[in-house]
Amino acid sequence: RSPSPDPRFSALRAHHPTRPALGHRPRLWSAMMQGPVECLIPEQRPLADGNGAFPLALSPPSGAAVPAATLASWVRAHAGNVRDMALRHGAVLFRGFGVHGAEDFGQISSALDCEGYTYIGGAAPRTELVPGLVFTSNESPPDQPIPFHHELAQAPNPPAYILFHCEVESSQGGATPIIPSTEVAAFFETRFPEFARKMSALGVRYIRVMPEVTDPSSAQGRSWKETYAVNTREEAEEAMRRQGTSWEWLPNGDCRTTTASLPALRIDQRTGKRVFFNSVVAAFTGWNDSRNIGEKAVVLGDGSPLDADAIRAVADFMERQRVVFRWKKGDVLLVDNTIAMHARETFVPPRRVLASLRGPPLMASPTSSRNSGGGGGDEGPMRIGVVGTGAMGKEHIRNIALLGETVAVVTAVADPDANARQEALEDLGEHGPKCTFFERFEDMLSSRLVDAIVVCTPNFQHIEVVRFALQHTNLHILCEKPLCTTVADCEEVERLVAEREDRMRRAGIQAGIFMTGMEYRWMPPISRLIKETDAGTLGPLHTVFIREHRFPFLVKVKNWNRFNRYTGGTLVEKACHFFDLMRRIVGSDPVSIYASGGQAVNHKEEMFEEGKPDILDHAFVTVEFASGARAVLDLNMFAEDEQTETVTAVCKLGKVEAKAPESTVRVLRRRNIGNMGRKPPSPEERGVAEVVSIPVPKSLAEAGYHEGATFFELSAFVSAAKGHQPVPVTAHDGKMAVLMGAAAHESIRTGRVVRLPPKEALVADADVIDFDERLRSPFEEVVQPRSRL
Repeated sequence: RSPSPDPRFSALRAHHPTRPALGHRPRLWSAMMQGPVECLIPEQRPLADGNGAFPLALSPPSGAAVPAATLASWVRAHAGNVRDMALRHGAVLFRGFGVHGAEDFGQISSALDCEGYTYIGGAAPRTELVPGLVFTSNESPPDQPIPFHHELAQAPNPPAYILFHCEVESSQGGATPIIPSTEVAAFFETRFPEFARKMSALGVRYIRVMPEVTDPSSAQGRSWKETYAVNTREEAEEAMRRQGTSWEWLPNGDCRTTTASLPALRIDQRTGKRVFFNSVVAAFTGWNDSRNIGEKAVVLGDGSPLDADAIRAVADFMERQRVVFRWKKGDVLLVDNTIAMHARETFVPPRRVLASLRGPPLMASPTSSRNSGGGGGDEGPMRIGVVGTGAMGKEHIRNIALLGETVAVVTAVADPDANARQEALEDLGEHGPKCTFFERFEDMLSSRLVDAIVVCTPNFQHIEVVRFALQHTNLHILCEKPLCTTVADCEEVERLVAEREDRMRRAGIQAGIFMTGMEYRWMPPISRLIKETDAGTLGPLHTVFIREHRFPFLVKVKNWNRFNRYTGGTLVEKACHFFDLMRRIVGSDPVSIYASGGQAVNHKEEMFEEGKPDILDHAFVTVEFASGARAVLDLNMFAEDEQTETVTAVCKLGKVEAKAPESTVRVLRRRNIGNMGRKPPSPEERGVAEVVSIPVPKSLAEAGYHEGATFFELSAFVSAAKGHQPVPVTAHDGKMAVLMGAAAHESIRTGRVVRLPPKEALVADADVIDFDERLRSPFEEVVQPRSRL
C-alpha cells in the first residue's frame, strides 16, 4: 500500500521543507558544504508521544552530490548523534545520497561506531556479501510477507541496530514497514493487562524445526548448519547449549529447537520506555511452512499457550499504525532494534535490499559508567539486576525499592524457575512492569540493562555466575554469602577480580567493584558493637563470643541446602557470617581453629533422591588469631522457634554485648581494672552497663529477615560503586570466611586443631594439622556438576 501524506505534517511541509539535522545552524558537510538536512517523505507520521517524526528522514543539502565515502565520514564523525537520532525517532532514513551496493553500504554501517554482530540463530535464508558486515535481507519467496518483529529477538543477545540499503527497488510492493515498539507495548498492556503481566513474568519460548539443508521456499528455511555456522551435529549442539536452547534430532536430519525463556516486554534503559521486544507476532502469525505451525511456534515460558485473541489484536494494531514507505534506490535505513520493529511486504521481483547488523556502541568514554558498567558517577540511579529470586533474592528486591528510585532500581531479574520469576514480579509491585525477566543469567548480564548485579543463587552456583560476570562484563557485583562453597573457588574469584581490575586499568576504565554480602555486619546492634570496639575506648580486645540459637534450615528449591556438597557445609553456609564478624571485630586473621559438632536432631528422618541430608545442626568452634585474641562460636539450629544472635566482645577495660532480634547493645566499662581482694566488688564498686535500644524501622523490618541489615548493606554497596567509600567486604574477606568454615569442618572430621597461615604463629604439635589442599575443596569427592536450579 502507499499511504497518503499524514495531514498532521502539512503545515510543517509548507514552512520548513528542509532543516539541518544537527542543531539549529548548518554543520560542515565536507570542507565547504553543509551537513545533511531533515526532509519530509509522504509516509511519515508523528510519534505518538509527539517527540518528532517517524521515521526521521535526512537528505543532502539542496543540489549537493554526496558520495558514500563522504556520508560515511560524516556518520563516523557524528556517530553518537546519529545513534541518538535513532533512539529518539526509532528509525532514520538517509535518502538521496550516493550509496551504491554492498561496499558503499558497509562503509556506512562500519561508521556507526558499534561492535560487530554475527548473524547466529536467525531463521532467514541470507547471502553474505561483505564478510561479517553486509548480507542480503531475508531471501524468502517474494509472495510470503514477513510479520513485524525485532531482529533476532528470539536470540539471547539480539543486535542493537539493523541497517537496510535498497540496491534495487521493486516495481510493486517490497516495502519494509516499521512501527515504534513503545506504541505496541502501550496498546498491549492497556488492552490486555493481565496477559501482559503474565507474559512479562514468564517470558516466551520459541519452537522451530530447522531443516538439514536450507529450504529457499520458506522464510524459516535456513538450515541448522547455516543457522549456527557449523558443519556437524556436535558443533550445533555446543552452539545451542551456549544459548540455552534445547533440541531434538528428527529422523530426517531436521532439528527441533526450543529456546530458553526470553523476555517479551522490556524497558529500554536509555529512555525508560516499555517496548514490545519479541518476535511473538512474527512467529505466531508467520512461522508457517512444511515443518512449522506458527500458532505452536511460540509459548509462554512455562510452556502454556499464548492468548491467541491478544496476539491477533496486537497484529491488527500494528497493521493500522505502521509506516510503509516505498524504497528508492540508494536509500539507507537505520533502525534502533530496541525502539522500532520492522516487517516486509510481498513484492514483484526484481528487488534487492541489503542488511547489516551492529552490536551496542563501542565505549565512548573510559570513565563513563553507563558505557563501561563500572566506575563511579552520580548520573542516575544504579540499575541493578538480581540473579536468583529465592528468599534472599526477594529480600534484596524489597530493600532496593526502599533505597528509592533516585538511588537504585531493579531493572532485570534472572531465574530459571517460572514460579520464582512470578513471585519476584509480585514483590516488585508497581515497578514490576518496568523490569525485564530472564530465564538465563547470561542473557541478563549481556543485555546492557544493568549497571550492577546481586548474586542470590544457591551457594554452589555462585562461582558460575561470578566467573561469567568477571570475565565478560565490567558490572558492579554483590555476591551473597558464602562467596563460594570451596576455598579453591574463592581463590579463583580473587584472581578473576584482580585480572579484571588489571584489564580495566590498562584500558583506562574504572573497574566495577566486587563485594561479598555479609548482612550481619549491618545488623544495627552489631554495627554499634563494631563501632565501640573500633573506637578503642575499652582498650585492647581479647575475646569474642558469638551465639546463634535458631530454627532448622528452611526448605529450598530441590532441597539443595540439605547437603554439604551444595552448601559447603553448615559452618560455611551458615557460620561464614560469624567467622566474618570475628575477623572484622578482632581486626586480625585466624591462625588455628578447633571445632566439635554433629547432626543430632534436624533432617535425620528425611530422604531425597540425592540421599540422606548430611548437614550439621550444632557446633562449637574456637578460633585463635594472630593478634592473640580468641573467639568462640556456639551454633545450635534446633534450640529456638526464632532466630536469636548474641555477640559479645570483651576488652581490657570492659565489654560490649549486642543482641538480635531485640536490637539492644549493652556497653560495660569496668571500674576496677587491677587485682581483686578477698571479696567480690560491691555494687557501688562495679561498672554500670549502658543499655541502648536501637529500634528497627517497621519498613526495614518488614522487608526481610535480617533486622534491616540488607538495606544498610545495599546502601554501602551503591555508595562504594559510586566511588564514595571503599568496598567494605572484599572477595578476600569472603574467602577467609569460607576458609574458616572449611577448617572447622576439617577439625570436626579429624578431631584435631587445624592450623592456618601464617604458620609461624603456632608451634608445631602432634595434635595439629596444617592447612592443605583438602581444605580448598573439602567435599570434592562428591561435588559433581548439577543441573541449574
